[in-house]
Amino acid sequence: MNALRYSFSQIEAFAAIAEFGTVSRAAEKLGKDRTTVRDLIDYLEDALGYSLFEREGRKLVLTSRGEQLHRQAHLLVRQAHAFEAFAQTLPESRTQQITLVYDPFVPQLFLQAFISECSRAQVQLSLWCASRFEAESALKSGKADLAICQAVNRSLGNEMEWSALGAIELNFYAATALFAHQDSPLTLLNLALEPQLVMHAHADEQITHRLQISGQSLFVNERTMLQSLMEQGQGWGFLPTHFQAQKWHQVQVLPTEVGHQGLNITLVALWAPGARRHQVVNDVVVKLQRLWQQYGAFSS
Repeated sequence: MNALRYSFSQIEAFAAIAEFGTVSRAAEKLGKDRTTVRDLIDYLEDALGYSLFEREGRKLVLTSRGEQLHRQAHLLVRQAHAFEAFAQTLPESRTQQITLVYDPFVPQLFLQAFISECSRAQVQLSLWCASRFEAESALKSGKADLAICQAVNRSLGNEMEWSALGAIELNFYAATALFAHQDSPLTLLNLALEPQLVMHAHADEQITHRLQISGQSLFVNERTMLQSLMEQGQGWGFLPTHFQAQKWHQVQVLPTEVGHQGLNITLVALWAPGARRHQVVNDVVVKLQRLWQQYGAFSS
């Protein structure tokens, strides 16, 4: 059986003629031309294959089949009008969504302030911690709108837009017992002979090269697990000072021959050119820059 093809305008015309009895009065009620209403009924009857009205004097009355369809048509028109009325009362939604990928070194206090700021601005957030390699892949595929990553010494060309946020300071940390047998300050060779706890996957070659000193590394991408491994003396870390790792149980700042002055990395915001919701992304970047001035250098 072939599916019937009809429009709401045809159903509306049918219901109006059934109610008022003439094409002229139905057309006046609907705000349409009389010929238009007549054509709508003709097309509907052609699609159905039978007549809906018959003429009695100057009036059009429903046929037996028209009578059976009239109630359904009347209910459909009422539902359509209710739908229209409801749709017009809905407030304009100002909620936007942003998916953010962030480096494990990003201060948590900064991210928490950012979440609060977005909540006040009715911007919904999806967030996950990932490597720069994963972040760039997510941006290119459209799975993420924005990323906060470590700056790398390479040209992005037209692949990404970026904006610097600020720098975070790094230092060396380990359990007090790990280097107890070594003279102080520690040399880079001392560090290279013990496992290093790293939070960046080897896929981030440039970042790994800059942060990894030891020939043996243990990857851990979650802050709590990093703390547990370090407290157990499983390795040392070259970590942001805002982690405040010296407050972990039996963990200390390591005195080294290179000190820690000038040991820092720059974090940048990245997004794809012409990104979806581009204006929202731009607004979020402005928020990030402002919040970094307040929270970026603070402990988390």
